[in-house]
Amino acid sequence: MTETTKPKKTTKKTATTDKKTEKALIGKNTVLTLVIDKADAAAAYKKTLNKLSKDLKTSGFRKGKVPADVAEKMLGEDRIIQDALEICVPDAYRTLIEKEKKQPLTYPEFNPISLKKGEDWTLEVHIAEKPEINTKGYKDIAKKALKKAEAELKKQEKELAEHVKEAEKSDEKHNHAHEITDQQRREHKLQVIYKDLIEHIKPEIPELLVKEETRYDLENLSYRLKGMNIEFEDFLKHRSMSFEQLSTELAAGALGRLQATFIISTLAEEEKIKIEQKDIDEVIEQTADKKLQEQQKADPRYQSMLVETLLRQRVADHLLNLK
Repeated sequence: MTETTKPKKTTKKTATTDKKTEKALIGKNTVLTLVIDKADAAAAYKKTLNKLSKDLKTSGFRKGKVPADVAEKMLGEDRIIQDALEICVPDAYRTLIEKEKKQPLTYPEFNPISLKKGEDWTLEVHIAEKPEINTKGYKDIAKKALKKAEAELKKQEKELAEHVKEAEKSDEKHNHAHEITDQQRREHKLQVIYKDLIEHIKPEIPELLVKEETRYDLENLSYRLKGMNIEFEDFLKHRSMSFEQLSTELAAGALGRLQATFIISTLAEEEKIKIEQKDIDEVIEQTADKKLQEQQKADPRYQSMLVETLLRQRVADHLLNLK
């Protein structure tokens, strides 16, 4: 996303992490300087003043008939400038992004530097770009992680076998649900591999990306709780935690997901792993419901999601088959 409709100051309330994690893994945002020429600023100021004046009335003047100088005093310059920014910032921001050849991954955040009537307006713009990740040596890391995961699985299988023997001795019925399935083995191996890759590569994720992902997680949690008729405050009380503690927990999870995502995308680029349209079509054709199949073919969002899923699977296969 590269646009905004309402400039706002950069805030640090949404997502928090412990200082050690923040210093090590949360990278800096890209910071740009946005300057709005005083002529454009003046035009936006005048347009905003005229618009806001239409809703004003005061002693001696009917609604919409208050003179500009009187309306300006009633509204205050700060109020007018803040509304005027909504008029001139979006286009100025798009022009700046094109000029600097940036590709923001989130909405920007703005920090006003100088907003005085009759002068240029200057704002600091924070954006998040795709982080640069050095995956040098990733194969050795993945191979070692794979061996570690296999050793852990053997240990688990041994413990399960002993449990079965004990169950047989006591005539207990063995529950096969406790056996390790092929899918569980695969997931465990990948979990260990990605964990070790993250620990060694230490990809730094821009703060804005972590904040946006955490905000999404909070909104999703709130939606699910509402569906279960559970008040957010009651949920926090049940878990014996504050909102800030919950935000910290979610931010840590968001950071880990983002790190894995960017490692996967980087490896896909380096190993030239691509998803072709025929790959997408093959998956869609497996859908039994023909009506749903047609909807999937016509839905670009679904196909985009499918590309990401297939890419993750192929990178995972690549990592699991390293020799």
